[in-house]
Amino acid sequence: MTEDLNSIKLYTAADIIEAQILQKLLASEGITTTLKNENLQTGVGELPFVEMWPELWLLHLRDLDRARQLLNEFFNRNTASDWVCTICNERNPGSFDICWACTETSTDDEDNLTA
Repeated sequence: MTEDLNSIKLYTAADIIEAQILQKLLASEGITTTLKNENLQTGVGELPFVEMWPELWLLHLRDLDRARQLLNEFFNRNTASDWVCTICNERNPGSFDICWACTETSTDDEDNLTA
């Protein structure tokens, strides 16, 4: 068997959306994957739930180390922290640029953060 004919389960996702996001992340880096159990969500209540979780399978074993590195970086990336509005003192999620209570703009100037 050649290396390209082997595949390995790389990740079991919580849902199809997570699986597709990760698949696109890897594809953007030239890593080929396939999704298994993609269409089993319609079997809810009829199949064991652990058998319906979407699985991301790596098609080329040569990409294993890079794929694991990319997934690790994705799950351990810095995220924006919660902030307190300077006008109304309301706590806001880090993903908010504007206070949900008074529409004041966040004063958090940190760079390289993702929501």
